[in-house]
Amino acid sequence: MLGQGQRGTSTDRLILAGVITTSFLWAAIIFLLTVASSSRLKGIAFWLMGDLSSSDNKSLLVVLIINTLSILVIFLVSRSLNLLMVGEESALSLGVSVERIKIIVYLIASLLTGATVAVVGSVGYIGLIVPHIIRMAFSSDHRLLIPASALLGASLLLLADTIARTVIAPRELPVGAITALVGAPLFVYLLRRTA
Repeated sequence: MLGQGQRGTSTDRLILAGVITTSFLWAAIIFLLTVASSSRLKGIAFWLMGDLSSSDNKSLLVVLIINTLSILVIFLVSRSLNLLMVGEESALSLGVSVERIKIIVYLIASLLTGATVAVVGSVGYIGLIVPHIIRMAFSSDHRLLIPASALLGASLLLLADTIARTVIAPRELPVGAITALVGAPLFVYLLRRTA
């Protein structure tokens, strides 16, 4: 709702709304860190950096259902997303309800991200890098991009989790630390390549 303007959803307003929301939520997290007991600080720190080891089967089942339904909904609007790649005006002239599709995608992406982060914490770079790799290697067609991104993203996350659990065994690193170590340089490379 913060990204909505008088002329519909603006990308600039959406980014600004995300920055404001992130700032507010980080203040809440810092407050929680301040009042948390020292025994819970390690768990909170691991969750903030992404941790696959602390989730239970019930939470994972809920996230699996939400993720499956979200991916299905995004896949159902993949034709409209393909048409949006040629521009909003062109897509509108081809019969795409641009504002409705944008709102659906924003809501589903938020639901998908929120459900996953609630259970495993913030695991960075998987969602940023994987779709770009699929686009460069195969296709920009969302009918392929969506399921391929889900499968490759899950595979890379499992690989990163395996590395996080074994690299300094018997101790364990947060999986988000591994994805950031690999993802940040790769993202810079992809950014420079497409610029």
